[in-house]
Amino acid sequence: MRIRQLLSRHILSRLILSRLGICLVSVTLPQSLSLAQSPCCQPATTAGCADTSCSEVVCQHDPYCCTTAWDQRCATEASVLCPACNEQSPCLLPSPDDFEWEPCGAELDDPCGLAGTTAQSIQWNRVLHGTAWAGDQTRDVDWFEIVLAEPSLVQVECWSDGPIGIAIMDDGCPPTMQNDGPDGCPARFTACLPLGVYRIVVRSLLFEPIDCGDSRTEYALRVSRSPCTPDRPDNDRCDSAQFIQEGVNSFDSTEATTEPAWLPEWCNEGAGLTLTHDVWFSFTASQSAVYRISTCGFADFDSRIALYEACGEGVLACSDDACPDGGAAVEVGLACGSTSLIRVGGWGHGAGAELEISVVETSACNCPADLDGDRSVNYADAALLLLSFGDPGGPADLDFDGLVQFGDLALLLLDCGECP
Repeated sequence: MRIRQLLSRHILSRLILSRLGICLVSVTLPQSLSLAQSPCCQPATTAGCADTSCSEVVCQHDPYCCTTAWDQRCATEASVLCPACNEQSPCLLPSPDDFEWEPCGAELDDPCGLAGTTAQSIQWNRVLHGTAWAGDQTRDVDWFEIVLAEPSLVQVECWSDGPIGIAIMDDGCPPTMQNDGPDGCPARFTACLPLGVYRIVVRSLLFEPIDCGDSRTEYALRVSRSPCTPDRPDNDRCDSAQFIQEGVNSFDSTEATTEPAWLPEWCNEGAGLTLTHDVWFSFTASQSAVYRISTCGFADFDSRIALYEACGEGVLACSDDACPDGGAAVEVGLACGSTSLIRVGGWGHGAGAELEISVVETSACNCPADLDGDRSVNYADAALLLLSFGDPGGPADLDFDGLVQFGDLALLLLDCGECP
């Protein structure tokens, strides 16, 4: 999954880095990208933009724009950082019915980060005016609360002349994103949500200084609702996981809900641990082998994969951005006859896609310590294990705990001799 959420793909990683006090590394625009012909103020599928100086300044803050694609976020950043894009036609805000209660420059409505603060309730179908400022190391994040007494189709609209993004979260701390919207005038998205309490998040997408009084801090927000009946997939929950086999398996996570199954910190590849609109599969290994489980080339959305021992139990493997198209892939050793649960989700939305399971390396079910396949466990297999010592899984991970270490060596020594 390309870095793009809570609050957004690459912006979130910058938020994490700034909180840790880590400076971003400046990026020099590769010569090949300086030839890109796409206007900097418009999104494109290619990396970089026609104005080399604009590309360089944007990519110093957001390397993704010059390594992968000049997408809508990059065009929005250019609207702030590049003088030529600042001259575009302004976004006209609709007249206000209500106003944000937090003054510009203050932080008074962060229910998860600031003790004693609450999210502002927002009224349905009314236009609320607010401000979202930003500084070198911080930015304003505004939280607005809605309550659904029944499943509802929620539409969120936001007008702004600045780099302001919107998302909808649950009311947990830390929150889980349910959906987010593209930048635009207005930015707009819909989400069919179960009954419950949710929070609309409005925030600046940049850490570039945008001071109070600058028109780019101003936004208008409107939230509306209508009835909906989500057609949830049968494998929406862990305890209803769908049985699958090796090969290509189709699924559709468009209407899947988000299950609060945990991911450990080591699954964080720089974009946080968000995994939404998830579906579940149950897979039983037909042989002791290293299996590859992948959505690479099979999904048109930013996907993520996690492999669990059982519902609510240990994570065996996880993957975020394993391939350029935003797909995910894990390679993990599984014992013959063992069953694992595969969780596939995305960032803020789901879609129809396919999941491929294939065998990378095999070993005989009755002789897994025979790493070189000569039907004998001896010094040669011990040497191969030691060469893999410390690796995250693989054929030498004989106890399948996700790491080649002393426990695997002990199992190999116990199996020394001819294979049965």
